[in-house]
Amino acid sequence: MLGTETVFSAGADTGRLVIVARPGVMIALRDHPEGAGESFDPVHVGLDHLAFQVPSQAELESWHRSLEAQGVTCSTIEASPFGLHLNLKDPDKIAIELFVSQPS
Repeated sequence: MLGTETVFSAGADTGRLVIVARPGVMIALRDHPEGAGESFDPVHVGLDHLAFQVPSQAELESWHRSLEAQGVTCSTIEASPFGLHLNLKDPDKIAIELFVSQPS
Protein backbone atom coordinates (compact mmCIF):
# COMPACT_ATOMS: atom_id res chain seq x y z
CA MET A 1 0.00 0.00 0.00
CA LEU A 2 2.87 2.40 0.76
CA GLY A 3 4.99 1.20 -2.15
CA THR A 4 7.58 -0.32 0.17
CA GLU A 5 9.31 -3.67 0.23
CA THR A 6 10.47 -5.64 3.25
CA VAL A 7 14.23 -5.21 3.70
CA PHE A 8 14.55 -6.99 7.06
CA SER A 9 12.47 -9.32 9.23
CA ALA A 10 13.56 -11.16 12.38
CA GLY A 11 13.03 -11.91 16.04
CA ALA A 12 10.02 -14.10 16.73
CA ASP A 13 11.32 -14.88 20.26
CA THR A 14 12.13 -11.40 21.58
CA GLY A 15 9.71 -9.26 19.62
CA ARG A 16 9.43 -9.20 15.88
CA LEU A 17 11.16 -6.44 13.93
CA VAL A 18 10.17 -5.72 10.33
CA ILE A 19 11.75 -2.95 8.29
CA VAL A 20 10.12 -1.81 5.06
CA ALA A 21 11.58 0.77 2.69
CA ARG A 22 11.33 2.61 -0.59
CA PRO A 23 13.54 5.42 -1.87
CA GLY A 24 13.58 8.17 0.75
CA VAL A 25 11.45 6.29 3.30
CA MET A 26 12.28 3.56 5.80
CA ILE A 27 9.82 2.36 8.45
CA ALA A 28 10.71 -0.04 11.27
CA LEU A 29 7.84 -1.86 12.99
CA ARG A 30 8.55 -3.63 16.26
CA ASP A 31 6.31 -5.93 18.26
CA HIS A 32 6.79 -5.73 22.02
CA PRO A 33 5.55 -9.03 23.54
CA GLU A 34 5.07 -7.48 27.01
CA GLY A 35 2.27 -5.37 25.52
CA ALA A 36 0.45 -8.36 24.02
CA GLY A 37 -3.28 -8.27 24.57
CA GLU A 38 -3.45 -4.51 25.01
CA SER A 39 -5.48 -2.60 22.47
CA PHE A 40 -4.13 0.49 20.74
CA ASP A 41 -4.76 3.79 22.49
CA PRO A 42 -3.86 6.96 20.54
CA VAL A 43 -3.24 8.90 23.78
CA HIS A 44 -0.92 6.26 25.28
CA VAL A 45 2.76 7.13 25.14
CA GLY A 46 4.57 4.51 23.11
CA LEU A 47 6.90 5.98 20.52
CA ASP A 48 10.07 3.90 20.27
CA HIS A 49 12.18 6.44 18.34
CA LEU A 50 12.36 8.72 15.32
CA ALA A 51 15.01 8.16 12.66
CA PHE A 52 16.23 10.63 10.07
CA GLN A 53 18.35 9.67 7.08
CA VAL A 54 21.33 11.86 6.20
CA PRO A 55 22.92 11.73 2.75
CA SER A 56 26.47 10.61 3.59
CA GLN A 57 28.90 9.37 6.22
CA ALA A 58 30.59 12.80 6.12
CA GLU A 59 27.25 14.47 6.95
CA LEU A 60 26.68 12.02 9.82
CA GLU A 61 30.16 12.76 11.17
CA SER A 62 29.41 16.50 10.91
CA TRP A 63 26.20 16.01 12.94
CA HIS A 64 28.17 14.06 15.55
CA ARG A 65 30.78 16.82 15.93
CA SER A 66 28.10 19.53 16.06
CA LEU A 67 25.98 17.73 18.66
CA GLU A 68 29.00 17.03 20.89
CA ALA A 69 30.15 20.67 20.56
CA GLN A 70 26.72 21.75 21.82
CA GLY A 71 26.94 19.40 24.81
CA VAL A 72 24.36 16.91 23.52
CA THR A 73 24.95 13.40 24.85
CA CYS A 74 25.00 10.98 21.94
CA SER A 75 26.43 7.63 20.95
CA THR A 76 29.45 7.08 18.81
CA ILE A 77 28.66 6.38 15.18
CA GLU A 78 27.77 2.69 15.14
CA ALA A 79 27.74 0.27 12.21
CA SER A 80 24.98 -2.29 11.60
CA PRO A 81 23.92 -4.39 8.61
CA PHE A 82 21.68 -1.45 7.61
CA GLY A 83 24.31 1.29 7.66
CA LEU A 84 25.76 3.79 10.13
CA HIS A 85 23.78 5.14 13.09
CA LEU A 86 24.11 8.00 15.56
CA ASN A 87 21.73 7.91 18.54
CA LEU A 88 20.67 10.65 20.95
CA LYS A 89 17.65 11.81 22.95
CA ASP A 90 15.74 15.06 22.69
CA PRO A 91 15.00 17.16 25.81
CA ASP A 92 11.83 15.10 26.43
CA LYS A 93 13.92 11.88 26.31
CA ILE A 94 12.51 10.77 22.93
CA ALA A 95 15.13 8.65 21.17
CA ILE A 96 16.36 10.04 17.86
CA GLU A 97 18.52 8.23 15.33
CA LEU A 98 20.46 9.81 12.48
CA PHE A 99 21.55 7.24 9.91
CA VAL A 100 23.20 6.62 6.56
CA SER A 101 21.79 3.61 4.70
CA GLN A 102 24.16 0.88 3.64
CA PRO A 103 24.38 0.87 -0.16
CA SER A 104 22.68 -2.19 -1.64
